[in-house]
Formats: sequence, structure tokens, C-alpha cells
Amino acid sequence: MARFPGMKTVRIQDRPAPVYRSDLCVIGSGAAGLSAALEAARLGQQVAIVDAAPNLGGQAVGAALGTICGLFRNGPVPRRLTHGVMDGLFETLFARGDAALRRVRGTFILDYVPNAWMRWAEERIAECGIVPLPGAIVRRVEQRDGIVEALLLSTRFGDARVEANRFVDASGDAVVPWLAGQDLRESVKPVLGSVMAILEDVETSLCAGYPRALYHDLIRRFGNEFGLVRAEGPVFVVPGTRKLLLNLTHVETPMETAGLALAGIEGRRQVDALLSLFKRELPEAFREAKVAVYGNAGIRQTRTIVGRSHVTVEDVATGARPPDAIARTTWPIELHGDMAGTHWTVFDENHIHYIPFGAMLPRGLHNVVVAGRCIDAEPAALASLRVMGPCFAMGRAAATAAHLNRSGSLHQIDTAALQDAVGDNLDRETTDPWAKEAVSETGPEAEGAAEGAAGPRS
Repeated sequence: MARFPGMKTVRIQDRPAPVYRSDLCVIGSGAAGLSAALEAARLGQQVAIVDAAPNLGGQAVGAALGTICGLFRNGPVPRRLTHGVMDGLFETLFARGDAALRRVRGTFILDYVPNAWMRWAEERIAECGIVPLPGAIVRRVEQRDGIVEALLLSTRFGDARVEANRFVDASGDAVVPWLAGQDLRESVKPVLGSVMAILEDVETSLCAGYPRALYHDLIRRFGNEFGLVRAEGPVFVVPGTRKLLLNLTHVETPMETAGLALAGIEGRRQVDALLSLFKRELPEAFREAKVAVYGNAGIRQTRTIVGRSHVTVEDVATGARPPDAIARTTWPIELHGDMAGTHWTVFDENHIHYIPFGAMLPRGLHNVVVAGRCIDAEPAALASLRVMGPCFAMGRAAATAAHLNRSGSLHQIDTAALQDAVGDNLDRETTDPWAKEAVSETGPEAEGAAEGAAGPRS
């Protein structure tokens, strides 16, 4: 007779909350957080990484973004500006056929397969001995005199505690300064999010020749009939597949759980409506198409810190290099402030703008540095700096600062030593072997920089 397992009685009192101790705790596992965690591990730090989502990868995976922006300099040749441990991601994606280079708005972006990103991230985290804590919500910060000592987490299995010497907040919402009672900033006019989607069984041989303007014209003509709100946005063929990436929705992203859930539902309704429209008006390409992946509600901006320095639109537009610069990009100002469209300010081939380390340092905390879209910047300035390229670089700078300054205040960092350690993200430009071929946009989007510093374009 088979022997089946028995049962025992358990109580929460019998299972004390686990305590994880590390040199560095990273909150958020998206572009900035993953970069920070892997860079810190490379430098010999013991690292824990916390993410509210059940999987690692942040919005790069959960929101099905599918594109990496802000890596390259403007111009006809793909010259990469951001370097670090994430170089391995690009090399692996291209080696496995899970990425392609695309020319848009006078620069280049990388298309990628979200699942491939997730697997690379998981494998690297496991290999590096980083403690992964997905599905964990930060609910309390323990601090003394501006020094964060521990985070109390809530998980499906109960509470947990993380103690660390240094913390990198790459949550996107500045959750550590927020729970520590620090002053934060919010945009007076909320910045909109998007629900992205991947369609499959599309006749991509036809879609590859469709300009974006074709989709935009259909939405303008029939959008009211289908309940569509956004009149323009990217539509990318996933190279070598019968899949199409859609970024044609706009939703509110309230900082409240039920509201954000409803925003996601509304965004997925818009995706369904787009597919219905394309099936009717472009049947040769979309007759058999269906939604393969609905992304989560993708958030572009919520809260930002009050930092030692504040990045303005003028800083971005002039390209002035601050004395504590640690990262750079040429990505346009891409402000999603109106349901119908997006404001683009595209820069010329000679333009570069920078991120100061001071914008990553919350004023009232000494051992916390933020990276990603919660740095101190005006909404329109952040609309350029929040994309993945500079987020990778900010993650590297945050981890490096934590390594160089292991005691005392991060506000007293040796700026020259930090800049020397991340110097290739300030001065080096790389033309990669995998960047030999690019899929060009059809239409004016490919040469956006040639149109000058533009206002709203739809």
C-alpha cells in the first residue's frame, strides 16, 4: 500500500520572520535595480534584491516593454554610451536571436524578447549568489538619525526583515524615502502610463512595410467608434517572428491599488479595441492575429525624491555637464502628459545630457541612494532620463558608490573616485559587433532628429 504524507499543526508563532543580512539591499529588479545588484555582486558585495512582483525583471518583463531606449548616441551609426555588467545582457540576447537593433527618431533602440530578459536576469542573480526576494512588499523602514538599518517586508508567507549597510532604491516610487518620512515630489499633472501588448499570428511580412502613420490614421478616423484615446505611438514587428509589439494605449496610473488595477483593465480593453480595429481595416495582416501577452500597467512616473541636486528641462536641453555627472544619454524628452498624444523634443547629433549623482541622493538619508525614475528631476526632464539606458548607468553608479563608501554618509562620497570608477559611462562610445544591422522605421520616425528640437508631434 502506498504511503502518503501525514499532517502537522502549525501556527504563525512557531515560525519567526526570517532575517536576511547583506552589505547592500536593492529594492526593485528592473533596469536600474538589476544593474545595481549585479554590479555590486561583481564588486564582491553581499546583495539582496527585493521586488513586489512575483518575478524578477521589473517593468522590463512585467509590462512587456520589449524595447531598450537611451543606450546610443544620436546619429547614423549606433555608438553605445552606457557600459557595465549589463553588457552581458545585450550580448546574450543577440547571440540567442532574442534582440534586434532598430533606428528611430535619429537614434537606435533595441527590441528584445521579455521572457529572454527574465531568464538572463534570473540566471545571473542565481550565479552571483544574490538573495532574491520577489513577491515582497516594503511596509516599514527602520532608521535612526537618517541611517536606514532595516526594511520590514510582507510576503505571502508572512513577514521578513532585511538588514543592510547600504540601500539602493530602484522601486520607481522612492518607497524607502517615502516610508522613512522624507519629503518627495509629485508632478502636478499626472504622467500617463501605458498597457503594452504583443500580438501573434500577424502577417508581419506585410506589417514590416506599413508606416506608423497608417495605424495612426486608422485610430484618428475610427478611434471614437472603438473607444480609443491615444492617437499615436510605436508599432514594432518582432524580427524573425509573426509577432507585433503595440504601444498605443494611455491610462492613468494612480498611486492607489484599486485604481491602478482598474487602469490595467482599461488598458487591456484598449488593446482589444486596437486589435478589433486592425482586423477590420487591415484584414490581410491581422485576420488571424490574437493577443499573446498583455503587459501590466506600465508606469512612467510617480514620486521623485528631494535630492541634493534637481535636474531641470534646461539642464537636459543645454547638455551642461554637472561636476558630479555619473551617466549620460541623448534620448528625447518623451512626455506622456495627454491622452491623445506624446510630446517629443528630439535633439541633434552633437547633443548629450547628463545625470548628476546629487539627484540620486535623498536629502535626509545618509545610506540610501536612488536609481531610475525616482531621481530628483522635473517631470519633463525625467521624461528623457527614465528610460533603460540611463537607468542601467544609474544602477551601476549607485552600486559603485555603495562599494566606495561603506561607512559614513553617501553625501560625502569622493566624487572624483566615483567618476573614475564609472568613467566609461561618461566618455566612452562603443560600436558593438552585434550592432551591425538595424531595422529602420518606415516613415519620418527614423530620422526624427533631422526635424530639430520639436514640440508635440503626433
